[in-house]
Amino acid sequence: MAPSPVSSDETSLPVDLFALVSHLHKSCTPDLFEALGAAELSLTQVKLVHHLEASAQELTLKQAAEAVRVSLPAASRMVDDLVCRGFVERHEDAEDRRMKRISITEAGGEVIRRLNAARFSAIEQFVESLGPSERRALGQVLARLLVRPEIAAARPQAKDVA
Repeated sequence: MAPSPVSSDETSLPVDLFALVSHLHKSCTPDLFEALGAAELSLTQVKLVHHLEASAQELTLKQAAEAVRVSLPAASRMVDDLVCRGFVERHEDAEDRRMKRISITEAGGEVIRRLNAARFSAIEQFVESLGPSERRALGQVLARLLVRPEIAAARPQAKDVA
């Protein structure tokens, strides 16, 4: 099936961006699944560990369940597994002992760094495949988007993708 021609109108922008994101995801899939397999984590567990890594404070079990959109019992089982494997720490809240708080461990942070490195590698390869004018154009567009705080916040540090 031949690809459809690229259009410059704004209605095709989501379709065109989807094509790029899909291409990048497909490029990183083998490395990403290898890293996931080595960690033996479900995608929901990865999502929770990402939330914990990005959080400036510990999460309650309820907040964790809401973040990954699972029931409280399912979140509790997931956290139990992550605690047993050393990726997450859990302890009682200092003010309310009935409430449990969770945070990421160094081992959990290492898992996230390995997963990010797998994704980043595919993106590096894609950028290397671009010609000089394509790189400049992409760099100019990204510079304009990176002024948005929510996008800039997702920009990794070198330690996060090494």
